[in-house]
Amino acid sequence: MPRLSLTALAVLALTGGGVIAGCGDDTKSGSAASTSTAAPPPARNGGTPATGGTPSGETVTVSMKQIKFIPEKVTAKVDQKIVWTNNDGQIPHTVTATKGATFDSGNVAGGETFDYTPAKVGVIDYVCTIHSGQRGQIRVMK
Repeated sequence: MPRLSLTALAVLALTGGGVIAGCGDDTKSGSAASTSTAAPPPARNGGTPATGGTPSGETVTVSMKQIKFIPEKVTAKVDQKIVWTNNDGQIPHTVTATKGATFDSGNVAGGETFDYTPAKVGVIDYVCTIHSGQRGQIRVMK
């Protein structure tokens, strides 16, 4: 039987001996996961810092990756937090409303997040002002 290193045994113990998964389905809602103990980033023009404290299912997540918002279109409820995470390495992005709301994240560096909580029903269109083809939409329901 092969010998496992202490690190491998620790990983197996922490995961219950199961398979370690690195990615999930980007089209579903979930909370923004973070294991960092550092203070959350400061609020940016209409948003509040993402703390990761919202229970799963109450936060809509959007990834900024490959110069796209993934998913491009999301549905959220009034007062439901939407969190964008820049997963595009060193490439900065913005999350800037163009119709239906007013918010602008400013530059969001790789690994940083921006969040917004819609207050009324409607459709919100938004873009990355750095990358002209990077567009997204939020359908806000009751």
